[in-house]
Amino acid sequence: MRRAVDFFARSARNMRAAAVTSASRAGRGPLSAALAPRPAVLPRTLLKPRAPRRERRGMQVSQASGAASGAEEGRAGLEVDQSESAGQRASLLNLPTALTILRVVAVPVLTACWFSAAAWAPAACTAVFLVASVTDFLDGYLARKMNLTSAFGAFLDPVADKLMVTAVLILFATTPVSGGLLAGNEWFYPVSALVIISREIIVSALREWAAASGGEAHKAVAVNNLGKYKTTAQMTALTLMLLERSCPGTTVADIAAAAGAPLLAVAVFLTGWSMAVYMSNAMRYMA
Repeated sequence: MRRAVDFFARSARNMRAAAVTSASRAGRGPLSAALAPRPAVLPRTLLKPRAPRRERRGMQVSQASGAASGAEEGRAGLEVDQSESAGQRASLLNLPTALTILRVVAVPVLTACWFSAAAWAPAACTAVFLVASVTDFLDGYLARKMNLTSAFGAFLDPVADKLMVTAVLILFATTPVSGGLLAGNEWFYPVSALVIISREIIVSALREWAAASGGEAHKAVAVNNLGKYKTTAQMTALTLMLLERSCPGTTVADIAAAAGAPLLAVAVFLTGWSMAVYMSNAMRYMA
């Protein structure tokens, strides 16, 4: 009997709840519709289905490998840059360039020997200048033969030549040789130095102008055979004159004096001629 009463009571409660629910649905107004709870809208990124575990592992491994490969490429690029800079430094210290630098270092050594009172000093001057003159031809030959040409060597080689030649000319102008064919004509030393130094200054200025002008102006100041002949004549003449100074009163000195002074005059003439040629070529592009 008690179970029957409980059953009928639960049934009555369920019927009342169902009636309330149907009534609320049937009589819903605008306000109730507005206040009704709405389903939550999740972002699309959260609604995207998640990849399986194996695929996620593959993605993580690929990302890690990509980062590692990027780091390796960065290290490889740094190593390439370092190797290129090391190669550039090595190219500056090759054998032809070392010979050119040796010629520059020989200038103060020769000057010190010139003013030394030692008996061996004049012979040392001749030896230093002769070795420097030989390296002038040797460094260019080795650079072409060994394929070691460089912009630094091309710049330093003419500078070393000019330093050596002008230094010896100035030394002869300040302390001329009293004997030989130029005895009583010591003015020829400073005049020769003036012509040669003036030519180098003018040609250097023309080359700076050509570099700033661009175009085909560089053709006007390109190195030619006349300049090479001029340099050869200068170094040969100065070597003979230094030889005359190192062993005065000997047959070797007489031969050197007989050939040195005329060859120096030829060198001065070639120097002035090459300067005129360079200026004439440059005037075509200055108009």
